[in-house]
Amino acid sequence: MKPILAALLASLATTFAANPFFVFDNGLRGENLKTMDAQLDLVKEIGFDGLSWRTDDPARIKQVLNGAKQRGLKVFVIYCNLDLKNGKLVYDPRLKEIVALCKGTDTMIWPNITSKQFKNSDPAGDEIAVAGLRELADLCEANGVRIALYPHVNMWCHRVEDALRVVKKVNRQNVGLTFNLCHALWDGAEDRIPTLLEEIVPYLFCVSINGADSHPPERDWARLIQPLGQGSYDVGIVLRKLRQIGYTGPIGLQCYSLKGDPKTLLTGSMAAWRQLNR
Repeated sequence: MKPILAALLASLATTFAANPFFVFDNGLRGENLKTMDAQLDLVKEIGFDGLSWRTDDPARIKQVLNGAKQRGLKVFVIYCNLDLKNGKLVYDPRLKEIVALCKGTDTMIWPNITSKQFKNSDPAGDEIAVAGLRELADLCEANGVRIALYPHVNMWCHRVEDALRVVKKVNRQNVGLTFNLCHALWDGAEDRIPTLLEEIVPYLFCVSINGADSHPPERDWARLIQPLGQGSYDVGIVLRKLRQIGYTGPIGLQCYSLKGDPKTLLTGSMAAWRQLNR
C-alpha cells in the first residue's frame, strides 16, 4: 500500500501546486529600487518566481535575463507595443534583437496592439494584424519564443475576446493570449469571467491578477488594481477556475499605479497569494 499512497500524495501535490507567480516590473519602483540589482534582489527576497520586463535597450534586456538566472529567477514576459498603422503592423525595431536574446529562456513576448487607423475591437484590422503577427511568429519560432497577446482596454485589442479572435486567425502554435483580471473587470466582464476562461484555455499562455473591488460603482484603476488580498472581489474565483481547466502556466501580479512602499505592498500580496493557494 505504501507505493500507492506515495503516488497518490504526489498526484495531489501536483494538483494543488501553485502556478509560477511573477511580479510586474511596474511594482518595482521606489527610492530603494533604482538599480536592476536592487529590483531583482527584492523579487528574490519576497519569494516570487520571477518578473516581467518591458521593451528596453537590448543590453539591459540581456542584463535582466542574466541577473534573473543568477538568482534562480525567470523573466517570464517582455511587454511591447504593436501598432496597426498605414496597413502594416509596426513595432520597435529593437524587438528583433530582444527576441534573439530570449532564445533558450522560455521568456514570452507580451504585446498590446494599438491603432489610430481602426477603432477598438474593430475586426476590420484583423487582416493587417494577422499578417504582421505571422511574420513576428516566424521570427519568434526560429528562436523558440512564444507570443502572448495582452488585451488592454481602450486599445485596438481591447478585450480578451478580441485577442481570442485574432489568435485563432493567426493559427500558430507559438501565438496565444493573456487573461488580465483588471482589464476584464474594467470591461464589465466580471460575471462572465469563468466562462471566458473556459473559452480561451486552449490559447492561454499567461494570466495576471490583483486585488480589486467587485462591481465598483464607477471605473477607477484605484478600485480595479489593488494589492492582492485587498478589495471585495474574490480572486479565488479566477484561481479555482484556472485549476479546474488545467492551466499550469505563469500568473503575474499587476501593480500599476499602486501607492506605498513596494516591499510592504509586495510582501502583503505574496502572503495573500500563499493563502489563496492553500
